[in-house]
Parts: sequence; structure tokens; C-alpha cells
Amino acid sequence: MDLDECYKKGLIKKTKISANLIKSLIYMAHVNELTVKEAKLNEVNISPHIILAYESLREILEAICILNGFKVLSHICLGELLKTLIKDFDFDEFDRIRYIRNGINYYGARIELSQGKEIIRKTLYMKNSLLEKYLKDFK
Repeated sequence: MDLDECYKKGLIKKTKISANLIKSLIYMAHVNELTVKEAKLNEVNISPHIILAYESLREILEAICILNGFKVLSHICLGELLKTLIKDFDFDEFDRIRYIRNGINYYGARIELSQGKEIIRKTLYMKNSLLEKYLKDFK
């Protein structure tokens, strides 16, 4: 789905910029990251923690969209919009993480522990880089 289709389907909407919503999203992203970092990761629980790491990233991406006056109702459209808002946004890495998360959520995919730890590391690195670059005034 491309950006035009996202707008036509109403999956991207203009919204008011809300500092309170941005702060709330940042807080929830932090809570999800802490949960992942404090967990004793193993072969059984790695997949749910990948999902939490992804949610942490998604909340920061959503906060960036809100900061720019957009509400996005689709993870695919979120990535498409961010390609236009952030010149150096690594869409391919985001989309790869989204794809892995969807595999876990919707198809029961299992991830090996070492691979899962690397996915979590990359996800949280992306999240924290974007937070520092675009939302540091809201922390």
C-alpha cells in the first residue's frame, strides 16, 4: 500500500498536535523497553518480548506523527508516512521488524533466542535514536 492509498482509505488523518499524547506515548514506549530489558530472556519468552520492543518503537513513531499533525491507523501506513517526514528513516529495517512481529502475532512464528536478542537490540536502538533526534524536548 502506498501513501496515496493510505490517505484515500482514511488510514492517515490530520489531527491536533497534543503534547500530552506525545508524552504518554513516550512513557509507554519507555515502560515497554524497561519490561524487555529487565526480563530474563529465554527460548520460551523471546517472541513476546520482540513484540514489546516493536510496540516501544511503534509508540515513538506514532508520537513523531502526532508531532507533525497526523494520526495513523495502520502500521504499513505509519512506515509510508515516516518516509516523507524523516529523510533518513530506515523504512526497510522498520518493515523487517514489523514483518517479524506480524509473523509472531498472526502466524505463530517462533524466533530463536540469539536471533530474537539481535532483533530486540536493533529495534530498541532505532527507537532510542528516533526519540533523541525528534522527541527529546518531550522526555
